[in-house]
Amino acid sequence: MNGYQWIGLIGGLMVAFGFVPQIIKVLRTRSTHDLSLCMLLIIFIGGLFYTTYAFLAGDPVFIIINLLATGNTLLLLILKLIYR
Repeated sequence: MNGYQWIGLIGGLMVAFGFVPQIIKVLRTRSTHDLSLCMLLIIFIGGLFYTTYAFLAGDPVFIIINLLATGNTLLLLILKLIYR
């Protein structure tokens, strides 16, 4: 892996795990009042498209990062629906 690939990997992992602090907060407080359902739906659907693209491109790192990011968004979306 060269220098710019490491930068992409680190950035991708940060994006993939960006929702984790919010997920933890929701699980602790059981409140999603301030989260926009519309925003979560848009990010989730975009993640599905981006993950599909990653599979079509055949890049394993890109696939894993997108699966993680889309999975975290899906979890937050589910929590939003549970803790309305």
